Order: sequence, then C-alpha cells, then structure tokens
Amino acid sequence: MSQNPSAAVGQVSADGQFRWDGQQWVPIPRGAREPTPWTRPLQLATAAFFALQVIVTIVTSALYINHNTMLRVMQTQGNVPQGTDPETLVPVAIFFAWAVVIVLVVLWLVAALGSYLGWRWMFWVVLVLLGLGAIGAITNLGYFVKPDSSPMPTWAVAINELFSIASAALFVWLLIAVIRYGPWAMKKPGT
Repeated sequence: MSQNPSAAVGQVSADGQFRWDGQQWVPIPRGAREPTPWTRPLQLATAAFFALQVIVTIVTSALYINHNTMLRVMQTQGNVPQGTDPETLVPVAIFFAWAVVIVLVVLWLVAALGSYLGWRWMFWVVLVLLGLGAIGAITNLGYFVKPDSSPMPTWAVAINELFSIASAALFVWLLIAVIRYGPWAMKKPGT
C-alpha cells in the first residue's frame, strides 16, 4: 500500500488487513479482535455470576447434603429397591451428590477465571454452561410442587431458581453479543 500521511494513527485500511501506525501500514494479525463497550461488562458479569454460584452451591451443599436429608429424599421418592436397606444407599447417594457438586464447582471456577481473563475459547464454554443452567428454570419448578423430593429447603431451591433465570438472561446477552459483534462482544478491526 502507498504511504498516506493524511491517515490517522490507528486507522484501519478499507480491506481491514492493515492499520496505520503513523509511519506505515502494518498488517493486522489474523483473528485480531477489538473490544466494544459491551466487552468488559459482559466478561465481569459472567465471572461474577459463576463465582457467586460457586459460593452459594458450596454453602447450601455443606448445609444440606447429609445423612438425614438424603434418607428423607430417598424415602419420599420411594426409589429404594425392595429388600435393600436405605441406610446402605445413603452413603452412596451422598458420595455421588458431592461428586456432582465438586465437578460443577470446578467447571464454574474455570468459567469464572476464563470470563474474567477474556479467553476467547471460554466464551463458547460459558455459552453452553449458561444454556444448561437456564434449563434449571423449568426443572426447579418440580421441587416447588414436591419440596420433599429435594435435599435442599424451599429457600435454597428458590435461590437456585433465581440463578437459573440469571443464567438464561446472561445466555441471551451473550447470544446477542456474539451475533452483533463476535465472541465476548469483540469486533473485527475496522468494523
């Protein structure tokens, strides 16, 4: 490209492949993205959502995933095989409940870190996690109808419902951002 002294520093060429540095046209790296006004708020909101969800999940699980609540749930649901002592199944149920909590907490912590740091690949993981979390807005309703079928009290289920609704809202925001700009609402240079 020819030298263009009238071009402003930072201006992107018409083909979107070069940027004027004041002296010459410098190639823009392939896949480069620029933040928009949505970028940082989107990343921070997502990171805060996952971090808060981790804290609430650990606290409620520590309070309510125990022998008595699991035994109550198993007896209420009536899903203990005939001839099996529920007391032998309770430790297994507690183990699997905590295994699920640990896996979710690790996923959410990585999602919070990746969102905060703005890892581009993490955008797609976060989008999937938020979409799956939004499903809880419907599935949690069953626990309001039959509160004894959950080891958590109604107030904890209500908090989970709020998280599911927030997950759905963030999912929609991320979806609009990626359609309008790109991952993490970052646009291609010159657009």
